[in-house]
Amino acid sequence: MKNLDGLDLIQSAFLELTSSIGLTIDEMNEEIKDDGQFEWSIDYETSLDEQHDYDLSKLLSYFEIHRIARKSNDHLTAYVALLEARLFAQNLKNLYRSIEDEIDKVMYRDPRFTWPDIPEGYKFPEDYLERK
Repeated sequence: MKNLDGLDLIQSAFLELTSSIGLTIDEMNEEIKDDGQFEWSIDYETSLDEQHDYDLSKLLSYFEIHRIARKSNDHLTAYVALLEARLFAQNLKNLYRSIEDEIDKVMYRDPRFTWPDIPEGYKFPEDYLERK
């Protein structure tokens, strides 16, 4: 079961939104752009929290290896640790970019989703802010 307090809340919100226009996960996975890329950026069958936690853990581990190697004057290991850390930093960056891409898709790029105009001076209702 996904944790709906963490990043998995984002997946849940998108799934609820797509469900409101009749899309299933299987249909989302079948939507392919003209360039052969998937139309949806987030993998809805994998927990965002688990992806994030794994990549962050690896990133921190490689920085710890780097730190220890530098103290031991082991420049090769320090360098390789940074190369590995970069990979997991890139994974984290891509995870957040996928979230941003999905937001853009449902807000601007996919005409199946319609939204009202935002009135000038709009503020979130107070009771919504208290729920968080």
